Amino acid sequence: MAQYDLFEKKSSNNSLDLDAYFKRIKCHQEFKPSLKFLRQIHRNHQMNIPFENLDIHIGNQIILDVNKIFDKVITHQRGGFCYELNGLLFHLLISLGFQARIISARVYSDNGKLGPEFDHLLIMVYLDDKQWLVDVGYGSSFLSPLEFVPGKVQMDYNRYFRIDEMSDGNFVLQSSNDSFSYKKEYVFSKKQHQFVEFIAMCQYHQSSPNSIFTQKKLITQPTVDGRLTLSDTKFVIEKMGKKEELPILNDDEFLVKLWEHFNIKLRKHQ
Repeated sequence: MAQYDLFEKKSSNNSLDLDAYFKRIKCHQEFKPSLKFLRQIHRNHQMNIPFENLDIHIGNQIILDVNKIFDKVITHQRGGFCYELNGLLFHLLISLGFQARIISARVYSDNGKLGPEFDHLLIMVYLDDKQWLVDVGYGSSFLSPLEFVPGKVQMDYNRYFRIDEMSDGNFVLQSSNDSFSYKKEYVFSKKQHQFVEFIAMCQYHQSSPNSIFTQKKLITQPTVDGRLTLSDTKFVIEKMGKKEELPILNDDEFLVKLWEHFNIKLRKHQ
């Protein structure tokens, strides 16, 4: 296995308050890496920390600094997007002794166009001679790590996922609601990257009018029986396979729903 660079080793400069982290995700801490533990962390992370881009819309700069992200997500009980959530989770896994590396993905847009390199940050974990794709920062995605076995259909609660190898040696993640018709989510390679390599795209996604994240406010989180999603214009409640959409008429109503359902009060420059 390739040697891990300094960014993938536990650092005293980026030591995390593990007790606070595990309290935030409501997960019991174990002291030995295992697949069971990894699955618990992955699911609990998404069930308790929402995917959201709200800082972009209130003028808070998102900086790829582990301590700042920890303060926002853990101390101040916020969510974040991929660079924050997967970046923070990566450092947690390394602190716990997991062998992991940061990898990059290019996300498919609604019109089928691929984004640039470093469009999305995710994690590959090496455990018990197997590899696992870990991603808690993609909005609506898999709740349990996916085994990295190209061509294998993997069911994740009520959805199906498959990783396929492409002709150029990269891999594509696809999802399906019925295991027959698949949607391409993102293309990735197993090449190891460092957190700092994502700075430019993190800045792009919070400043460019072409970024999907600057175009509307969004917060989404899975529940035990579905998912809650709040945007500028609607509040979507998915429960037991049924979907209800309620209109959001103004900013005040957005903020009320944000507090009632996600327990978040926005603060500028926190």
